[in-house]
Amino acid sequence: MRFPLSCFSLCRVWNAIFAAAVCVYSFFIIKNSYEINYSDVVFLSLGVFFLVAFANAHNDIIDFETDKINRPNRPLPSGRIKLKTAHIIVIICVCLAIILGLISGFEFALLFAAVGALSFVYNKFMKGLPLAGNFAVALLTTTPIIIPIVEFGLPQPELFNLAFFAFMLTMAREITKDIEDMPGDAANGLKTFPVLLGINLSLSLVFIFEFQCLAMLALLKPYAVLAVLPCLFLSALFAWLKKWRLSQTMLKLAMLAGLVLYALV
Repeated sequence: MRFPLSCFSLCRVWNAIFAAAVCVYSFFIIKNSYEINYSDVVFLSLGVFFLVAFANAHNDIIDFETDKINRPNRPLPSGRIKLKTAHIIVIICVCLAIILGLISGFEFALLFAAVGALSFVYNKFMKGLPLAGNFAVALLTTTPIIIPIVEFGLPQPELFNLAFFAFMLTMAREITKDIEDMPGDAANGLKTFPVLLGINLSLSLVFIFEFQCLAMLALLKPYAVLAVLPCLFLSALFAWLKKWRLSQTMLKLAMLAGLVLYALV
């Protein structure tokens, strides 16, 4: 039982499930405008699940040394999973994602392969670059929302606005994560934005991204602001208290609240 749980932790299964759910949700938003093939929705959502699992597991492989300082209880630095086993899990996940994409269409296999390649490049080469790595992760986060656009083409203003919301909040969360990871990142020579410019400027950038999300919601979905604003306030409060993990959690809740209410109000 210990190995499956460690494997789930390595792949951050809850994040992968959330991404798959966002894919389903994105199709739900446009269901009144197009004829949806629900078998494709199932295969594509599963593909997103394994794609995110791949990206998370590969990220932990690359972060093995920094996680010895930042997150020693993660499966790899704690020794609960061996590096060789983690590499096998990564290969299985990315292959399953591409196969599931191919079932729905060659274009989705290409999309999943391209996103997987971007994830690999980010994990391997971009993590230590200021903002470039954050941008890559935020772009990857929008993939489940972009899939219906690939399926049905342009224009899709509702999905583009939703992708913008997810992108900005992910940028805010990733920079907050970089602030939390400063000790390990600095020790391993990574030049993240907080390492180079400090906590105060980094938090200012986080607040700018959060304000852009609120401004968009205020213009398009004003009632959604009522759910998102308390989460962002608590995130800022926890950041002020230097409770970085709780601050990130509140940003995740803000994204969840915004995504849910976006189509309902």
